Amino acid sequence: MPDLNMQSQNWAPAYRRVAHVLRERITQGSHQEGEFLPPERALAAELKVSRQTVRLAIELLRQEGLLLPEQGRGTRIVLPQTAVVSRQECDERSFAALVIYGMSREGSAAIFQGCALAMQRANFHLVVAETAISVRQRLLDEAAQLQSLLDKGIRGIIIYAEPTDQNRSLLEQALDRGVQVVQIDRYLPGLPCDYVGVDNAAAAEEMTDHLIARGHRRIAFLSMKPEPSTCQERLQGYRASLRAHGLRASSHDLVAHYNVQRNPHSELSRIIYRWLSSSNPPTAIFAVNDELALTVIQALQAQGRCVPDEVAVVGFDNQRAAGLISPPLTTIEQPFSDLGEAAAHLLLSRLMGSYTGEPRRILLPTRLVIRQSCGTLLRSAAAS
Repeated sequence: MPDLNMQSQNWAPAYRRVAHVLRERITQGSHQEGEFLPPERALAAELKVSRQTVRLAIELLRQEGLLLPEQGRGTRIVLPQTAVVSRQECDERSFAALVIYGMSREGSAAIFQGCALAMQRANFHLVVAETAISVRQRLLDEAAQLQSLLDKGIRGIIIYAEPTDQNRSLLEQALDRGVQVVQIDRYLPGLPCDYVGVDNAAAAEEMTDHLIARGHRRIAFLSMKPEPSTCQERLQGYRASLRAHGLRASSHDLVAHYNVQRNPHSELSRIIYRWLSSSNPPTAIFAVNDELALTVIQALQAQGRCVPDEVAVVGFDNQRAAGLISPPLTTIEQPFSDLGEAAAHLLLSRLMGSYTGEPRRILLPTRLVIRQSCGTLLRSAAAS
C-alpha cells in the first residue's frame, strides 16, 4: 500500500496525503496524459480512505491543473505531455521567482523548501528574491525586486506581498504583461491571480474559543499596521468568537495595532501598560503572530507580570522558539512547507499551460497547539 505520510507535516489531512500520492503518480508518469484515473471507489479501497477524501484530493489536483473531470466519463489526466512541450518550446519559462523576506526566518525557509521541491520535480528553476527583515527596508526591497524581475522578463512569480500601493501597481503591471503570479500566505485584494494561504479567520476563532473555554472573558487582540490580509482575517475570527459567546466584539480598548516601522518594543510596552493599568484589564492577550507574542511575554515579565498566572498569552505560526520559551507558547501551527509546495503547483500549472481558468484560492488547514502560556488551569481553578 502507498505511504500516505509523505507530506512534510504528519498532521496534514488525509485528502492532502492522497493528493500527494496521486500527484507523484502523475508527475512520474505512472498515469499518462489522456488517461482516466481509477474510479473513486477503487482509489478509496486501495488507499484505505473514504470516497469523500478521494473527492477532496481530486478537487485539489483539479485546481492545480493536473486533472479534468468529464461528466459521465471520469477524471482525465491533463498535465504531463503538456508540461514537456511547454518546456521544450519556451525554455525561458523554466525559471520562476519567489519574492519573500528574511530567509533566516523559519516560515520563509519552509515556504522556500516547499516551493523548491515542487519546482525541482518539474525541472524548473526557482530564483529567490529575498527582502530585508526590517519592515522599512523590506518595503523598498520588495518594490525593487519586483521591478527587477519584470525588467528581466521573468514569467512566473510567487510572492509574499507587503500591503503597499507600489506593490499593487507592480503586480498589476506583471499581470498585464502576462506574468503568472501566485500570492502566498497574505494577499492584496482584487488582483486576478491565484492565492494559497490558510483560513486565518477560522483559526483565530478556534484560538479565541479555546481561551474562552479556559475561563477568559477579557481577551485583548494585538496586531500591527500596516495590516496585511492575514492580520485582518485573524481579527475577524477573534471578533466572531466573541460574538458567538455573547461577549463584546467591538471594544476598542481591547484591540490595538502597533506600527511596525517604529520602535516596536517601546510601543508594545506602552500598549501593555495601558491595558494592565485599566480598571478592567484583560486576562489574556492574543498576539497576531508568534514573534509578537514572544515580545509581549518579555514585556509582561519586564513589568513584573507572571505568564500565564496573571495574563495568558497566545500567538500564531508555531515557530520553533514557541516551544522553547518559558512558559511554552500556545499557538496556531501553519503548514509553511505545504503552502510553498501548493503555490508552486499552482504556478507550474499556469506556466505549463495546463490551467488557464479563473483565479484559484486554496486554503490549507491549521492546527491548534496547546501549551502552558494560555493558562490551561484557569477554568478548573475558577470552578474550585
